[in-house]
Amino acid sequence: MLSRPKDGSAVFSGNLKSIVILASERFGDTILLTVLIRQIRQLFPDVRLDVVTFRRTISDFLANDKHIDRVFYSKSGYASYLKHLLATQYDVLLNPKDSVSFNFILQSKLIQARFKVAHRHQYHEGLYDHLIDLDYYTHVSLRNSALLDVLVPESSVRNSCRPYLPPMAVSEAVHDFIFRIADAGCVGVNISAGHAHRYWGQSNWISLISRYPGETFIVFAAPCDIVQKEAIESECGNVMVSPFTNNLYEAGLITEKLKILVTPDTSFVHVAACYNTPLVGLYRNRIDDRTRFSPLSDSYELVISSSEKVSDISVDDVDSSMHCLFGKLT
Repeated sequence: MLSRPKDGSAVFSGNLKSIVILASERFGDTILLTVLIRQIRQLFPDVRLDVVTFRRTISDFLANDKHIDRVFYSKSGYASYLKHLLATQYDVLLNPKDSVSFNFILQSKLIQARFKVAHRHQYHEGLYDHLIDLDYYTHVSLRNSALLDVLVPESSVRNSCRPYLPPMAVSEAVHDFIFRIADAGCVGVNISAGHAHRYWGQSNWISLISRYPGETFIVFAAPCDIVQKEAIESECGNVMVSPFTNNLYEAGLITEKLKILVTPDTSFVHVAACYNTPLVGLYRNRIDDRTRFSPLSDSYELVISSSEKVSDISVDDVDSSMHCLFGKLT
């Protein structure tokens, strides 16, 4: 309403000295965004790279990322926000969201950048200098990396990168546990999920674990599911009791030591990708889940529910996929 509409077809030109990226509110999306962050740092090592976050947990997650110059949390630290973010004239701004978000559009307007980029969406029309045209079902990591094609068109500069977890504090208990399992070849199961329809159920996990008496299992769980984790550890004799992890980085360091990981479609799928850990993923019957957020580990199996609930996946189907994955690794 306040500015002249843009047609979204502008071509980037001039020097590239600074980039600001708006980060998603969810861990999975942010982990996938690290692919682009690493690519930018590899291709443009001297560029100033700042990130704006909309949740404190995401701000803390990115705080120690060596590839990022500065992380701004949009809902606090307003003095720094005004002095260091809004007062800066960036060369490029990226809004990686491909759905409508008032906060992302507002920040895109408030932050000064001579070239603003977003994905084509009806609510992005007229607001950005360049709108990226990619099939909606393209993997989110590739959608993010499409910024490189905008900055350096008709070039093969894009490097293939794996996502990563920025370093965070590691407790002594987790450090000692990682040392214990370093050569154990354990199987990990993550019982938590970000949505009620993605939970598989405690009884299913116990039934699956009981079918592999010769394997040692480790159970991951979010704080809200600690009681279920402890119940599985107590009931199953081949489950190693593991310490509570305080952040995704601690969980990632344990995941790195696993033989395979079994998890519902949640951020743990992308944690496994950071370490190329083989994976069995339990997905709802939603095409966008298994295309846009499919595993990036080299070896994986997908188990697709017949419905929109992961709980409708049978133990037999997960068991079969685990045997297939074990076969690939031998």
